[in-house]
Amino acid sequence: FCATLGTTPCCSFDKLLELGPICNKENIWMHIDAAYAGSAFICPEFRHLLNGVEFADSFNFNPHKWLLVNFDCSAMWVKKRSDLTGAFKLEPLYLQHHHQESGLVTDYRHWQIPLGRRFRSLKLWFVLRMYGVRGLQEHIRKHVRLSHQFEHLVLQDERFEICAEVVLGLVCFRLKGSNELNEALLKSINEAKKIHLVPCHLREKFVLRFAICSRTVESTHIKFAWQHVSQLATDLLKTWEQNHHQQ
Repeated sequence: FCATLGTTPCCSFDKLLELGPICNKENIWMHIDAAYAGSAFICPEFRHLLNGVEFADSFNFNPHKWLLVNFDCSAMWVKKRSDLTGAFKLEPLYLQHHHQESGLVTDYRHWQIPLGRRFRSLKLWFVLRMYGVRGLQEHIRKHVRLSHQFEHLVLQDERFEICAEVVLGLVCFRLKGSNELNEALLKSINEAKKIHLVPCHLREKFVLRFAICSRTVESTHIKFAWQHVSQLATDLLKTWEQNHHQQ
């Protein structure tokens, strides 16, 4: 069973405290996918979203998504390593060595299908050394602040609506109106090539997603993005109304 912390469409969170005991009782492997949101758990104020993680058998997040590490780098934990290594363990004579049963060596070829693996932990180590815990926490907190800034700008415009709670660095919003109207707005935004947005469907509604993820983003960029979206919406609504009257 895969529970998600920070879903791709709207960054929603499954209730681990409800799902976990059921999985444990029924002997179902519970995996947690926290690909994007997992980076935020470096900040104490977001760790309540992890409540129930103790029921999980495995947990994964991607430092390359929001923790300043270059693609690709995924971090995965397993509660009981023998469950994983027992599935992949391969012991031909030419791969055996004197330390394999000592418990002193973690032989990662038993953790995956390929025998070899890239040294991804090195680039994660460099980022941790360069930024430190406080630097990485501030990076996450800054993006969350900026997402709430964008949310506030959207809420000030009565033509728009917020479609999901803003928890981390993602704002889901749309023009009040038809899906076709919002599809046209997204098309005009992306064709202008000033910013780029990716959509999703939430309860049959076509929704625009404003994701803050650049290392160098500042408040001025948020204001620029909103002014750009707002102006394109104004232009679109004029055209939309004219076409409607003509019909």
